[in-house]
Amino acid sequence: MMQPATTLIVKKLQELVRGRVAVDEKSLKIFSRDQSIYELEPRAVVLPEDPEDVGRLVEFAAKEAIPLTPRGGGSGTAGSALGRGLVIALPENEFWGKISDFSTAQNSARVSANAGVYHNDLQAFLKQRGFFLPADVTSANISRISGNIATKASGPHALKHGAIDRFLEHVEFFTAQGEFVETADETTIPERFKQKLEDLGQRLRADESARKFLESRKGFKTSSGYNLFAFLGSLPIGQLIAQLFAGSVGTLGVITRAVLRAEAYEHERAAMLASFADLAEAGRVVHSLREQNVAAIELISRETLRILREQSGLSGFFPAKDAHMLMVEMTGPECRDRIEKLAVLLQQDGRGMSPPAIAANEEEIEELWTARKQILWLVQNPKPGLRALAVVNDVGVPPVHLAAFITDVEKIFKDHGLISLMYGHAGEGNLHLRPLFDMALPDLRGRIKRLADEVYATVFRYGGTVTAEHGMGRLRAPYLKQEWGEQLYNYMREVKSIFDPQDLFNPGVMFSNAPITDDMRPDLLEP
Repeated sequence: MMQPATTLIVKKLQELVRGRVAVDEKSLKIFSRDQSIYELEPRAVVLPEDPEDVGRLVEFAAKEAIPLTPRGGGSGTAGSALGRGLVIALPENEFWGKISDFSTAQNSARVSANAGVYHNDLQAFLKQRGFFLPADVTSANISRISGNIATKASGPHALKHGAIDRFLEHVEFFTAQGEFVETADETTIPERFKQKLEDLGQRLRADESARKFLESRKGFKTSSGYNLFAFLGSLPIGQLIAQLFAGSVGTLGVITRAVLRAEAYEHERAAMLASFADLAEAGRVVHSLREQNVAAIELISRETLRILREQSGLSGFFPAKDAHMLMVEMTGPECRDRIEKLAVLLQQDGRGMSPPAIAANEEEIEELWTARKQILWLVQNPKPGLRALAVVNDVGVPPVHLAAFITDVEKIFKDHGLISLMYGHAGEGNLHLRPLFDMALPDLRGRIKRLADEVYATVFRYGGTVTAEHGMGRLRAPYLKQEWGEQLYNYMREVKSIFDPQDLFNPGVMFSNAPITDDMRPDLLEP
């Protein structure tokens, strides 16, 4: 039964917005979870019909001092789409799913996508016109463009193309004061943003140690904290703000639309599968493969491959033997010849277990990627009583340290008595670690905390990141300062205060010292 204060708030909201205001038990349950270990029940879920509804909702929340949490497709693994205030969930209507303003220029295109557009729908739209968005996330069937931007998503082809911020031109959003901003139109940008961001940028660039640390990580794949790399250049204010929204996990404003750049679809593709007896050896090979102009390098551990083989029909290209695997893709002219030469080099080097298998036609390659993208869903409950919890699932280290990191993290999991599934975008040093927790054992919270502390300490020792592409959230916020240091952490806090001084948007998902085991799903804690 709703509290009187909540009843009054819901009544006001229903009078204010044209969209649905949901407070029924089923809706609150659905929106109290995502793909993370957390559960936070909101006071209400609002499904706005259009941007006007969003504007009215933001003004109301600011006036009533009720936190707002923007939510995309609910595919996040760090708890960034959950909140105890009002959750904004975009309905599947004609407006939020609209794709428009498509135009081409030489080998690139520009397209406008409203916040509710599903990633797969945008890719299908672009492919029909000969283009694609290279930031091709694994959860594309359920993730939305606004969520991709909010987490600074990338996917397996980031090695060649980079993350979504590289393709983000402009955003439209509502500020914490309810103002509507189009970053393509400077007249809509509040003067306070212009002045304070310019001042912050000048101070950051003048801060030699902070600037040098940022510059040292400029080519490193990370989506932790705010995208301060944007301050290193001389971007126009609109583009600077758009870049800051990449990785902001709904803490700076509510995105309603984005303009993205797409690239010409690459029809010439070839892939190679190589198997290894030792996972660290596969990691060492990654460093040399990066020098061969490859588009993607995916790693799948033996334990992960076993589950994939048991739970799905695998292509004949996957190694039948019990082995670790690297999947390498090349694109462009003569890619078949180039990948065949690469396979010969691997064999001559003696690093692989057997001659690599090569897939060279579109159907075979798509089959491989389909199998690869199933891993996220297949590993969650591989056996009764075992759960692959999202705890340290998106770490990244400089690729030169990948083999050493794999060796160290394998030892950590062994010391904790855990089987760990490892897979991910090894070409960028980005690994998805999914330890299998025995849910019958006591003290799950303690086991999670101790494991996270040890894994992240190892990540930091190699100059790595707590999240390479899935974005911040309750799972990672307490480790943000350790990763970036106090100076850059304070600059990030300043970005938040410029856009959202009252901490209206998504509190606790970027900056927090709360234990990562707070607000865990009750069903995970039951024997």
